[in-house]
Amino acid sequence: MTTELDTTSTEDDAAPDTAVPAVSSRTRLVAIVATVVAVLATVAAVVAGVQWQSAHSALAAERGADADRATAENTARAYTERSLTYDHTDIDGFFGGVEEGTTDALRERFDGVREVLTQIMTDSQVVASGRVNAATVTAQEGDTYTVSVFATQTTQNLQQPEPGAVPTLLTVTVEHTGDEWLVSDYGADTGTS
Repeated sequence: MTTELDTTSTEDDAAPDTAVPAVSSRTRLVAIVATVVAVLATVAAVVAGVQWQSAHSALAAERGADADRATAENTARAYTERSLTYDHTDIDGFFGGVEEGTTDALRERFDGVREVLTQIMTDSQVVASGRVNAATVTAQEGDTYTVSVFATQTTQNLQQPEPGAVPTLLTVTVEHTGDEWLVSDYGADTGTS
């Protein structure tokens, strides 16, 4: 008996084996390295972003602190000029100036000496003007600033008809309360802290 071979093609026979070829170890290594690099780059970008934001916030805070110190200095400068400038013919103007922008406690101190100062200024016919030469914040505790002010006061009166300039070093305490900058203390710098 003879057996015939079936030579007709079938679907299985017609299509070559198209199974996915095995991934080479080199391709797998490249994929792992690329993934690790991408993860590290993402982590580095996040860390850099956080550090940039932190530096930006620190810079903004420092700029705000600088602006506050400048405002405290300017407040002390303006107050010093007002306090060193007076004329016996305008006592009310002087007291209005030294009580402007001050705390209640400092206003009360001036109210307590107003009568005596008025008598001295009127009897001596004092005329004075003040000029601030320099000012700097020397201490800060919270929203309270201590400002050293170097100023010159030019004064003339009955005993000294020719104007004379006298340098003076003052300490001005400025408080930042809400949106106000108020002088809370003012006096000669005695060199003690």
